[in-house]
Amino acid sequence: MDLNRIGDALDKPRRITLNDIALACGVSRATVSLVLRRSPLVHANMRRRVEAEMQRQGYVYNRAAANLRQRVSTTVALVINDLSNPFFAEFATGVDEALGAKGYVTLLGSSNESPARQRQLLGSLIEHHPAGIILSPAENSDVTDVEMTIGRHAPLLVFNRELTGTPDTGFEYDFLGLDNRAGARVATKRLLELGHRRIAFYGGHANSSSCRERRLGYQDALRAASIQVDPSSMIETAPTRLEANVHADALFAVDAAPTAAVCYNDAVALGLMLGLARLGRQPGVDFAVTGFDNIPEAAVGVPPLTTLNADPRARGRQAAELLLQRAAAPSSPRQSVIVPVQLTERESTPHALSA
Repeated sequence: MDLNRIGDALDKPRRITLNDIALACGVSRATVSLVLRRSPLVHANMRRRVEAEMQRQGYVYNRAAANLRQRVSTTVALVINDLSNPFFAEFATGVDEALGAKGYVTLLGSSNESPARQRQLLGSLIEHHPAGIILSPAENSDVTDVEMTIGRHAPLLVFNRELTGTPDTGFEYDFLGLDNRAGARVATKRLLELGHRRIAFYGGHANSSSCRERRLGYQDALRAASIQVDPSSMIETAPTRLEANVHADALFAVDAAPTAAVCYNDAVALGLMLGLARLGRQPGVDFAVTGFDNIPEAAVGVPPLTTLNADPRARGRQAAELLLQRAAAPSSPRQSVIVPVQLTERESTPHALSA
């Protein structure tokens, strides 16, 4: 006889079941199940008695098991690449608002730009059998890796960045993105109209699809103005406020320093403006800065930030709606939705001093 196993069994508390609740209340197991499902067939007094007994005994509803039995799920998995970025915090809030209005619960995880961490999160969340997955991918996320982790049956919506690689036939997912190229083109064109001719593109990683598209829009506008694109004017940093601040001096390490910068996102732009002030420059006076996203802090920056309005909370609601559409009609054609962005002009973009 294995005494250790007997001891473990004695130490482990027994799980309270529906039968325990039914026996204590003197009702059938089916009645307790109806209470859990909030059925109108159960009288209010009976409902209160059953719920009180559940609380007294410490009953915990195993929703995952119920979902398996009923072949339905009331959860949606949301994996974000960087939850510390206010844009994605707003996006996640929008997702949760839309899902909550439809009776769904959001299971949230942040990969912190790590494909390995993303794989771990997706693998864990898929075990809960969610109704679908919304993924804002970590940089360099491979489509084959995502497919192997979640399989082909869970509805998937990818937001903001494209997955790298070519999906196998049969692995379908929807995509929701921003019109990155057009947005950066508009911001750069506006700086040109304000008399700036030495304009940098600042921040982000060039191998990220969203950064690559924004760089292309910046180059489009310069070429349309017959200005040669200087590779040294496209400066990479991590897309965070801290990194943008730290590397601000890179803008002035060239002979003809820029007078303006099109920034990868608002976090980068706000960090750059702090870095410029540290270097003795005055953003909004002798240097122009644009962002991308229109996070809430953009309007209260010093100075208030000119940016491209992507309305991140609305994008979250849109992502949730698209995913639920896919979950309701799994065989419908793949959707790829690109949302236009609008320039919101504030005090961070003065005319060029020489203009």
